[in-house]
Amino acid sequence: MSARHAFTLAVVLSVTALTGACTEQQKQSEKPEPRDVASSAPATASPAASWEGKEDQEDAMRRATRALTAVEPDGASRVDEGMAGLERGLTKTFTAKGGRPYTFDVACQAPAAHSITLTLQRGESQSEYEVECGDREADQFNIPAGAPFAVRIAPAQRGTDGMILWRLNTIAPADVDDCNDDIQGCQAH
Repeated sequence: MSARHAFTLAVVLSVTALTGACTEQQKQSEKPEPRDVASSAPATASPAASWEGKEDQEDAMRRATRALTAVEPDGASRVDEGMAGLERGLTKTFTAKGGRPYTFDVACQAPAAHSITLTLQRGESQSEYEVECGDREADQFNIPAGAPFAVRIAPAQRGTDGMILWRLNTIAPADVDDCNDDIQGCQAH
């Protein structure tokens, strides 16, 4: 190699080395400074889980419907039914006329683990229940015939995907399981 070529090669290698060092120094200065985790502000809450599309919602609807059907006695007569979004919750008053007892059945579905708070109220009496979403069987609450009663399900935080399906049925007195009045509540003796 001639002296001229060696000199040119040395200059090119020097420029390349200097450019690489400058680039590495620039990358280091662009990195955020390490921070003290204990003193840093908490991270913002992660976005609520959501369904990817209509197919996920339809699957959730089918699962909730199966859960309601799983607890419905053979002799049940449907009085009312409906659906509400988790974000909206539910506030509804029902009449409970006649001589047959009622069941209020509720199932919820959400894209992530979730539970709802359900309150049953008649007059001054009320009871509150926690209902897990995604169960294979709906939660069933026994309501004796009589005065109107209210059902409230607290709304979930804004942006929460999910649904609540419910049914109100009349049933034969022999189909009442456990407590005969879930509004008043029953104490084990």
